[in-house]
Order: sequence, then C-alpha cells, then structure tokens
Amino acid sequence: MDADARQALNQVDPSTRRRPDSELLDLDIPAAIAAGIAGGKVQHRSMFTDAAIAASLRLEEHGVGPYPVLFLAGYVRSAGRVAALALPQPLVGSEPAELARRWLAASCPADGAPAGDDIDADIMFARWLEMVAALLSLRRSARRSVGQLSP
Repeated sequence: MDADARQALNQVDPSTRRRPDSELLDLDIPAAIAAGIAGGKVQHRSMFTDAAIAASLRLEEHGVGPYPVLFLAGYVRSAGRVAALALPQPLVGSEPAELARRWLAASCPADGAPAGDDIDADIMFARWLEMVAALLSLRRSARRSVGQLSP
C-alpha cells in the first residue's frame, strides 16, 4: 500500500492509524472514555485501543502496576462506577488516584444522574480497566525479557 492510500485510509477511519507512545500521551483519555461509553463501534474501539494504551502509559509513569488496576476493575464490576468514584483513593498515590477519578467521572453520566442501573456501562468500564491492566502487565513483561526491569 502506497503512502497516498495509507493516508486516505487514515482519513476514513483514524482508529486504524498507528500512533507512537509520545502521541498517545497527549490523548484526552476522559473524552475517549465518555465517547466510548456513550458511542458506537468506532468510539468503543478508540476507548479500548488508544485510550487504554494511553492510560497504561500514564499509570506506568507513576509506577502503578497491573494489580491495583485489576483490583479497581473488580470493584467497579461489583459496586459500580459511581461507588468507585466515591472511593477516597481509587489507586494508591495522589497522581494515580486523580487520574482514576478523572476516568471514573468521564464514564459516569454528564448530567450527574445516578448510573447505578447502568450495569452494561459498569461492565464496559471494568473491562476497559482490565485492558489497561493487561497492557501494563504486557509492557512490564516485555521490559523484563530485554532486561530493562528487575523481576
């Protein structure tokens, strides 16, 4: 595929474009989550690809591993997004906790209406957190295999 065809494809569906980590660090994760929860197929794909990768990069910068994110996903799955948003520290550390709060808030209805009955959205957000945890684990595993991280 030549460069013009690749560029045309990217214009039609931007989710098929490869992005470097440096570009993903600038992604508006809360906006992608809000669109993914409320949107259609393309928005779901963006939430579970670009936004999940960007979230894993940001958490990795703060030294957060996959297990705390999996724990939060389990809490969201069992208690819901609104209950998780009320946690005093959804992830350990002030910066990771603030990131998690922003993502949780973005996943809740904008009008502030209780989302307790929206089990599908709770499960979708929990699955997104599980994806973020899987990416954190994968990146950690890859670094171990090339000797950049101690076990």
